[in-house]
Amino acid sequence: MPRLKSNGIELEYEQYGEPSAPPVVLIAGLGEQMGSVEFPQEFCIGLSRYDFRVVRFDNRDVGLSTHLHDAAPQSYSLLDMADDVAGLIVGLGAERAHAVGASLGGFIARWVALRHARLVQSLTVIMSGCGARADDPAADRFSKMAPHALRNMQTKTRPASSAEAAIESYVDASRSYAGSAYPFDERWVRSCARCAYRRAYDPPGVARQLATGFGTPDLLSAQEAIACSTLVIHGDEDPIFGPDHARETAARIPGARLDLTTGVGHEMPRETWPRMFRAIAEVCETGSRA
Repeated sequence: MPRLKSNGIELEYEQYGEPSAPPVVLIAGLGEQMGSVEFPQEFCIGLSRYDFRVVRFDNRDVGLSTHLHDAAPQSYSLLDMADDVAGLIVGLGAERAHAVGASLGGFIARWVALRHARLVQSLTVIMSGCGARADDPAADRFSKMAPHALRNMQTKTRPASSAEAAIESYVDASRSYAGSAYPFDERWVRSCARCAYRRAYDPPGVARQLATGFGTPDLLSAQEAIACSTLVIHGDEDPIFGPDHARETAARIPGARLDLTTGVGHEMPRETWPRMFRAIAEVCETGSRA
């Protein structure tokens, strides 16, 4: 797979669709890499059929992109990760791109839209938080992470005793994040977990990603300056970021559209992909006309 230099590191990436089509950059969440449950190959192929050049990549410290093994926690912030994405867009030779971010990737995508507005044509935020820092008094107004979700997230940062234990932990966490509307596809999730483990298993890298929130400015109010066409996609049973986070994000970003899905948790079930593809294509089209 190709790599390119960006912001002092190297990013591993893949492309789907026609190279001349409008680029859509998919930004994954905490610890997720190409081959994990977020933005799998089938998702990329499906979205590319809407006449997009779909690009997915490994964030720093996961997958086959640069791992900062000697860096201490809080040595970089979400702003640095946003600058990584900006460098990726430029490195791809694109003047502008549509940014789609899931979970932690939704925070990164919003910072890209704020710090590099000229590069972002539209923005889609999927199952992400509203941006209030934990030490901000405003955070008390929003739903907290469910205890089981917090435990599973913390487990990502600690080395497992074996490969099978790591895979089982990933499957258990994914199951706990799922909503009630669709059956949990354990076989597929397990295959994703096994692929991710074999490809790159680095819990300290995930811990460094998790620590980015502590060194990043408050996004809650900052996102009010986002000027591009924006879509917020969220499940109403999300145990990590409750639906009030999505409502707040959509209310803060001027003109943002909220797509709240019944019975969906912190997940992207394949049954919802056709609806997601249509919604993303629509916001991209609106952004292209701006």
